[in-house]
Amino acid sequence: MPPKIVTHLTRIACFGMMGWNIAVPVQASSVAVDTDIPEEVLRAEIITEARSPIDGKALSAIEFAELVVTAKQQLERDDASLVTDNPKVKETLFLLRLRSFLRSVGVPIK
Repeated sequence: MPPKIVTHLTRIACFGMMGWNIAVPVQASSVAVDTDIPEEVLRAEIITEARSPIDGKALSAIEFAELVVTAKQQLERDDASLVTDNPKVKETLFLLRLRSFLRSVGVPIK
């Protein structure tokens, strides 16, 4: 082989090896520790302790669920009584719902 081809092949081999060193994946040195809890487990974990949003005292899960349900029921009753008592509120709610509908259809409203 002529020397020109040999040097050309040597250059290709050298560049190939340098490129291979760059392309070879590096092993991660920070692998998860065995004591770490997987995210899937954390997402499925049931929280059994809660604090009352009213006074901050500790509640069990059952007490917290009851508190949430009673608070929602109270809000629904308050909203219903507010709407039925005041015709101005009824009119305002109707206009807001109408405006929302017209915007969703594509009517430009400022």
